[in-house]
Amino acid sequence: MTAFLLGACSSDDEQIAVKEDSLEGRWIEVYEPHVVSEGIVYYTFHEYSPTSGTCLIDVHDVLSGDYQNEMNYQLSDDRKRIRLWGGFCATTAQEYEIVKFTGHRMEWKINDRKLYFERR
Repeated sequence: MTAFLLGACSSDDEQIAVKEDSLEGRWIEVYEPHVVSEGIVYYTFHEYSPTSGTCLIDVHDVLSGDYQNEMNYQLSDDRKRIRLWGGFCATTAQEYEIVKFTGHRMEWKINDRKLYFERR
């Protein structure tokens, strides 16, 4: 994504310009230490433009089994929000605030829920 200011690599408070290919690739959803997870969720982003593309969500869940969902995504003009739609949720879109972004870590927020990711 061209010059988007979202987070810091060296300090959580410092903001830096993130290069175009910042979302491209595979991210894993991580949880806070007190949260027990029954599986793993991978998000693989493929960019079609500096602000849009597809996101393959690959879920490996002990209780529900494994499944994939490919969705479209669009970043806001200021690149502080991401909107996901399509796939199993073809008629609804989810919009998340991008709270933190570095080359290796990302944090999203929707309502009172936070999602944490690391690049893998």
